[in-house]
Amino acid sequence: MKRLVIIGAGISGLCAAHEAAQYRSKAADGFEILVLEANSRVGGKARTVKRDGWLIEAGPTGYLDNEPEFNKLLEQNGILHEKVQANDAAARRYLLHSRLREIKTHPLAFARSRIIGPIGILRMMAEPFIPRANPERVELESIWDFASRRLGVAAANKLIAPMVLGVFAGDARQLSVSASFPNLVALERNHGSLIRGMIASRRKGQSNEDPKGGLSGKLVSFRRGLQSVAVALAESDKFTVRCDTKVRKIEAITTAYGSSDRRPPRYRLLIDGVDSPIEANAVVAAGEAFANADAVKEVAPEVAMALREITTPPVVVVALGFQPQAALNFPTGFGVLIPRDQGYRTLGCIWDSQLFPGRSPKDHVLLRAMLGGSVDPHVAELDDDSLIELVSDELSRIFGLTSLPILSEVTKWPFAIPQYDLGHPLRVARIEAALERTPGLFLAGNGLHGVAFSKSAVTGIDQGRRAARWLGGIPNAPETGPKER
Repeated sequence: MKRLVIIGAGISGLCAAHEAAQYRSKAADGFEILVLEANSRVGGKARTVKRDGWLIEAGPTGYLDNEPEFNKLLEQNGILHEKVQANDAAARRYLLHSRLREIKTHPLAFARSRIIGPIGILRMMAEPFIPRANPERVELESIWDFASRRLGVAAANKLIAPMVLGVFAGDARQLSVSASFPNLVALERNHGSLIRGMIASRRKGQSNEDPKGGLSGKLVSFRRGLQSVAVALAESDKFTVRCDTKVRKIEAITTAYGSSDRRPPRYRLLIDGVDSPIEANAVVAAGEAFANADAVKEVAPEVAMALREITTPPVVVVALGFQPQAALNFPTGFGVLIPRDQGYRTLGCIWDSQLFPGRSPKDHVLLRAMLGGSVDPHVAELDDDSLIELVSDELSRIFGLTSLPILSEVTKWPFAIPQYDLGHPLRVARIEAALERTPGLFLAGNGLHGVAFSKSAVTGIDQGRRAARWLGGIPNAPETGPKER
């Protein structure tokens, strides 16, 4: 029987497996689906730690519920009912500017926050009158360039740069706006203004009016944490998952090309510590960009070269739990972004116990601080005790904490969030062109089309569908989701 091998059991790889299984019945003849995971657990960056009544997300907090295809997949697998929306606290977000200042959406309230001075406020209010740039210029702009052009330098420095730190742990001056925030680019292209575009979206009912969401959707998670989604998907009887199975490289099976079979075995996967390779008729590489590069370097050297250009700096997540009295030091909210000019190494802090139910024992406080990224990669070299001391000290200074944490959990991600640096769209185009010349090889994961949990899921769905259609000889693949090949 033919075989589709998916490398990586993160959310992207598991969604690819499920989508491929949906199309298997339409194929002229069946094929087996095998998912190979290098680690001892599934989920990738979605890692949930449970300790004595605490539920700690070592990776993503949640995701924006704005991908219908992902919801459909969850419903098909009986997981959708586990989803929980963020509490009302998620609507309130803060920025450290000498002290905690709430980021308000209403212009007058925002002006009173004094995050940006009067001149900066006036410049932001002039945004609808700023001419749109031609697409060729926008393609070359960083997030900071785009924001300063449309909203002014003050907004770019005081608002956008900290937000980029919170999302990408990256430098707004280095990241491509068209790759990182394509929705913002679309607002300017379609409406000539971000503000006019947002207003038009609300009038058309395209935006989410719920205060826990925003223009992009509602913040959601799952009752047992994000990793529970991957665990539930991996328990499917539609495919096989093998953990502790690291693919060292993929080799082409050139002798099979002359076979009368329309889809003969094309690839041989060499596994660490195993003498017998695994043959595959098609492969979906759904790991990190650097891992995908290592796997495909012999069968698709151009793809590997381009993937290695995508940097993935380390991020450290430090979770701290406190007794109930610590709650007096925190306003109601999602968390706080900390600009680099405030003198702290912590990039931001999320107040998990205020966001989703069941994250901490009753009335206790659970915080998660993020450090590192492209702006401070060397912080990951500190040992766990030093990191706990660093974060405890900084949060005590920011919030006036007098009590010590009763729980701590440190997670180091050596390769955390891919950086969509300037030139990323051209890099993606090169990769997709090279893949067109490599039949039966597909790429998923978060290295190309979106770093968010739900974006990775959708990319997996798209690539799993395409792989199944190619393997089964099913024509007319629908064009949905992110740009595909």
